Formats: sequence, structure tokens, C-alpha cells
Amino acid sequence: MARLTEAIKHLLIINVLFFVATSLYGDQMYEWFALHFPKNDSFQIWQIVTHMFMHGGLMHIGFNMFALWMFGSPVEQSLGKNRFLFLYFSAGLGAMLFQLGYYYFNFLLPFPS
Repeated sequence: MARLTEAIKHLLIINVLFFVATSLYGDQMYEWFALHFPKNDSFQIWQIVTHMFMHGGLMHIGFNMFALWMFGSPVEQSLGKNRFLFLYFSAGLGAMLFQLGYYYFNFLLPFPS
């Protein structure tokens, strides 16, 4: 079994800390750190990054952290820490673009009558 790499260890810790804080403070954590649409009054620039660490429940974080634990270290060892972190955050930013696109096309575009 591959040794847990430093970047993976830190990402696991950050994700779990966000999850525990969300379990304790609930809606306030979602208000501050989950991704809101930029036209929403709740949108803050840091949500572009912090949304990557928010999870919707125990199964959500469980499967995500299992995948990160299972596949993260071998990928990081193959790519190197910096390239792995670039890939990790690029994937999170890509997910953000898809989510904002979904919001835009489903809630803001006027539908023809």
C-alpha cells in the first residue's frame, strides 16, 4: 500500500475540518463557504475555492474522502505535489464553472412563452 502523501493528508484534514464545522454550525457554514451565484447577495470571492471543501452529508464526504485516500497518493506520487495540486484545484474550478452554468441556464435565462 502506498504511503499517504503530504498533500493528500492535508486535503483530507481540511475537508474533515470543514465537515465537522458544518456539522456544528450548519447553515452559517453554507452561507459563508458554499458556492453562491455571483448575483446573489451571499456570494463572496473566497467561495470560488472554499466550495471545494463543502459536502452535503456523511455519504458525500465519505465517498469523496475514500476516493481521495484511495487514488490521491498514487496520482500525487506520479505527477508530483505541485502538478497534483494544480489538477485538484483545476477540477474544483471546472466543477464551479459547470455549477454556475447550470444555475445560469436553469434560473436566469428567460424561457420563451
